[in-house]
Amino acid sequence: MHSSYPKEMFENTLPVVIAGSDGKVIAQNKPARSLLGPGTGKYCWDVVGGLENAEMLPCRHGCVMELLSRGMDTSQHTEFKLCGIRHQLTCIPVDGAAVCLLGQIGSDARTIWKNLSPREQEILLLLAEGETNATMAGILGVSESTIRTHVERMRSKLCVSTRAAMVAEGFRLGYLD
Repeated sequence: MHSSYPKEMFENTLPVVIAGSDGKVIAQNKPARSLLGPGTGKYCWDVVGGLENAEMLPCRHGCVMELLSRGMDTSQHTEFKLCGIRHQLTCIPVDGAAVCLLGQIGSDARTIWKNLSPREQEILLLLAEGETNATMAGILGVSESTIRTHVERMRSKLCVSTRAAMVAEGFRLGYLD
């Protein structure tokens, strides 16, 4: 963590990315790493702008420097869609760096969880424990085909393509510890 930024900034549940005056990421909190992958040392517009399943992100080469050149009294707020859900990217200049926050508009991110059935929630917990389709089927008393069906539906609901990403999303939403 960059020493000039308070620890409290990184305890927020919103993904936070901090880019230096050269546009390179100097810090990001755990939710940002989960959502965007490790970005320290990479250009912010590549890290945030590379968000999978996102539409209408304003990130482009040099955007951090443009924001910083406008001064401390400016910020940029942009709505975008992530997996079809409205989100906002807010970039704020602070002491020669850009602090970028990503968040869902109009509702708590945990509303996605409500879309998962109780059985899907059980399966997500078992996935987080490293269980295979066969062992989950045995534990839950269902067929492997039923497990595969649940996993595919969960991938779609959580807008992820892999089991690892599904578990990461479960952690990001605060339902897995």
